[in-house]
Amino acid sequence: MAGIDFPSAGQVLAGGINTRDKKLALDLRKTIGIVFQNPENQIVFEKVADDMAFALGNLGLDKDEIAVRIRETAAMMGIENFTDGFELSMGQKQRVAIAGVLAMRPECIIFDEPTAMLDPRGKKDIHSIIVDQHKRGLTVVYVTNVIDEVLSADRIIILSGGSVKYEFEKKDLFRNIDKLKELGLETPFIFESVDKLKSRGIDIELEDYTLDDLTEKIAEKVK
Repeated sequence: MAGIDFPSAGQVLAGGINTRDKKLALDLRKTIGIVFQNPENQIVFEKVADDMAFALGNLGLDKDEIAVRIRETAAMMGIENFTDGFELSMGQKQRVAIAGVLAMRPECIIFDEPTAMLDPRGKKDIHSIIVDQHKRGLTVVYVTNVIDEVLSADRIIILSGGSVKYEFEKKDLFRNIDKLKELGLETPFIFESVDKLKSRGIDIELEDYTLDDLTEKIAEKVK
């Protein structure tokens, strides 16, 4: 989708742009961004501001616009005080990597297992940032093998052997746990909790399939 690789057959259209068309590479970069699993593969310059400015400069923006975007995005991502990108923790580096892509203001960002190299707190922080950006209107394509993370998605596509095996809306996933098990995937913690509660006579209907949703519904049952 981001034009990094070409499809083995057929074509991929991203925002109406054929990803095979090298003449439209700049238009594609303006439309779709990508955040890698390892932020160290994405951060090029020692100084955080220089790293963000480099990508923006490639879009042909002038210095004033680049400065505005860096300032606004750094504030939004809470990285205003980050200076040396090479001395940050992995979680902080991932924030910088995401900020660099957000500053380009794409319509869509592909996140390729963005929490894979982070500790539990870092995973939670980065995942929350991505969910927040989606709520702000950003289209998110989120690649992960952590089953609990998919519950933030509206649409879930399960790949196996290089092809689409199943496709669900989030609300339908709970009714298809057998298909997850068939592929060797774990059952989401929230689904397991709902099943255990049901076995004890507590029937809960979730709306958002989030931990907050589960906690709220349990609190209502025990009033």
